[in-house]
Amino acid sequence: MVIFGQVHQLNQHKHSMNLHKRFIDLSKPMELMSTGTNPKLKVLENIHLIAYDFYGTLFISGVGDIGVDDGLYNTGILKHVLESSGITIVNEDAADKAFHIYNQVVEEYIKKAKTSGIEYPEPDIRSIWQSVLSILRKNKLVQFRENSKLYESVSVEFEARMNPVWPVPGIVDTLVYFKQSGIKQGIISNSQFYTPIVLEALTGYSLHELGFSEELLHWSFEEKMKKPDLQFYKNYIDKARNSYPDIKPENMLYIGNDMLKDIYPAHTLGMKTALFAGDNRSLKWRRDDERCKNLEPDLIVTNALQLKECVAMNG
Repeated sequence: MVIFGQVHQLNQHKHSMNLHKRFIDLSKPMELMSTGTNPKLKVLENIHLIAYDFYGTLFISGVGDIGVDDGLYNTGILKHVLESSGITIVNEDAADKAFHIYNQVVEEYIKKAKTSGIEYPEPDIRSIWQSVLSILRKNKLVQFRENSKLYESVSVEFEARMNPVWPVPGIVDTLVYFKQSGIKQGIISNSQFYTPIVLEALTGYSLHELGFSEELLHWSFEEKMKKPDLQFYKNYIDKARNSYPDIKPENMLYIGNDMLKDIYPAHTLGMKTALFAGDNRSLKWRRDDERCKNLEPDLIVTNALQLKECVAMNG
């Protein structure tokens, strides 16, 4: 006899697999765009943990990054997002209105979060869409059946269309190599609930199979803050050291594509750093920012496979 909890788990698994499938259906291969940057490679000793940025580092990002508050959205796509999520458009202005309401909801969230002392707030995109759709329905622009899974579906439909992504060439081989070498691996990412979903959907491997440890995954939507907040990185170091007390910041290598969001905070807190300069969409030098003007990463890599030769195998 199947009890309610088992039915719920089955439904959750089915829904998760549907989200996997939507990313697969809406994605297509992408190629790196050369940056013309020369790599800076050397062997780093005593690295016991490698942490990666996701968008622009592990995965090519069509817009170069992820951000629910950047306002760079194509209103024409929103109609397809709503319809593909099973939402009935009652008024032809619904998609255009949704764009403006979305930005307003995000701005209000950020303003409120900043008053509580969070310098770089990160909302959960599902709650943002719940508010947006509620306002659209209240204004008789759309109709839909209330369903908690709806907000996840809308989020995935939106993200897959607005920010297409694809695994960086060589990254799967690199991750598996370090897993087999016994080096612990994690992710520090400005992210949403769908970030691990798209990773597994488009690589064809689970996080575990790629060598990631659950306790070393650090998602901004869960932390309610994001890069380049130093507290966001401090929390990660604390999390890592709670699980692995012998691993100090200097035993950690962090890889990202943005000098301000990735290299600056990691370097400031004592981690070794590698700038991924392999894709022109996402590479951010930030030379006009005082925090980055004289900042140099320990490594500059233009190909994911170069990482293999830069980390000494200890013991």
